[in-house]
Formats: sequence, structure tokens, C-alpha cells
Amino acid sequence: MTKITQIKNHCIVCGFGRVGRRVAEVFRASGVPFIVVDDNEESVGEPEERGIPKVTGDATANEVLIRAGIERAKALIACSDSDVSNVSITLSARSLNPHLHIVARAARRDAEEKLVIAGANRVISPYFIAGIRMAAFAMHPVISDFLELVAHGGHLEFKLHEISIGEDSRLAGKTLKEAAIRDLSGALVLAIQRADGSFDLQPQASSLIKKEDTLVVIGTDEQMRALEALVAQREAVTR
Repeated sequence: MTKITQIKNHCIVCGFGRVGRRVAEVFRASGVPFIVVDDNEESVGEPEERGIPKVTGDATANEVLIRAGIERAKALIACSDSDVSNVSITLSARSLNPHLHIVARAARRDAEEKLVIAGANRVISPYFIAGIRMAAFAMHPVISDFLELVAHGGHLEFKLHEISIGEDSRLAGKTLKEAAIRDLSGALVLAIQRADGSFDLQPQASSLIKKEDTLVVIGTDEQMRALEALVAQREAVTR
């Protein structure tokens, strides 16, 4: 098992209850590096047996989050069963890493606003999400099955990915036609999220790729590697 001190650009899962276990399963299936933090000796014994890096301790404590490598992490999931704990975890995490992407669980409605104020980028209510998904499966079963397969089907060759466009990427300032992403990588651009959070949900050949955009694409792992290499190419500096 990789030592915790060697893990970076990872996700920290705070709480290894029912929600935390499911998050860990998805991360493992997707190959996402992560560390579990939980103060229950019995619950953290299970991830250790599976070879999952874990830190035993209270995730609301700064020193525990530091041991989990929060300064090197890219995201944190606050999925404790307690809204109070999740607010405290979010406050501590945001103070330790201002650039961290934080997703927090809220059981009660009044906790959602507190979590946002504490610094959460996204607040999720499992009960609210479950209601939406159940309604969607009832109204649009085929579409729901397809989206479930694409988003979570670990056995599929293709899946959805997010590709960020850096300021010095060669693709920045080009249209989708000029970038020739499909021709050069095989991946298909489904949508573009702009820097302000808005979406271009029906990108055309004339749609402009801008700095700090995020491309929502679908393709195989090989196609994603080709696209990442394409995006990483820097624009030549002219003098």
C-alpha cells in the first residue's frame, strides 16, 4: 500500500459510513487516489484490510487533516453522518487549503447554507438526490439507464471526463473545428463549462475554446490520454 506521505493530488473522504463507503467504491473503480479519515477504530479497520490508505482520528481537527495530506489534496468529501461535524470539517479544510474543492453532505435543509458559508463548493443532500433519481427512473427509464452506464459503468470502454484548458494551452482561442479534437484524439466534446460556471450545452464547430474552460467529453481511456496530451501542448510564443 502506498504511504500516505507519498500520495498527492488526491481526495480525502471524511467519514466511512454508508455514504463514505460508496464514495470509496466509486473512487477505487475509477482509479482516483484517495485517503479515508474516520475516528471509529472499527470502521477504519475495513478500508485498511482492502488496502485503502486511512488516517484514524477526528476529521474536524487540523492535525488529522494535515496527516491526510490536505495541503497536497485536490478535493475533500465531508460525508459524516452529522451536519455539525461536516460544517466543522469544511471550515477546517478550507482554512488549511484555500484551493481545495469541497463536497459536503447535508442531512437537513438548514445545514446547506451553513456548509456553503463554511466554504463548501458543493452541498449534496442524499435524500434530495435520491428523490430526483427515483422520479427520473420512473419518467425516463431508458435515458436514466444510459446516463447511469456512462457515468458509473466501470466495465465500459468509454466514459465521461472533464478536461481543463490552461492559460497556455494551444487549444485556447481556437474553435472546436480548428482544434480538431475528434480527428486528433477520437474523443467527443459534449459540453463546455465556461470560467464563470455557465455551460455551452450544444457546442458547435464554431464554438470558441477559452482559457479556464472545462471540456466535458466522452471517450475511451486511450482517447483521453491523447486529448490530455493535445491540451497540454503549449501555444508557441512569438517575438
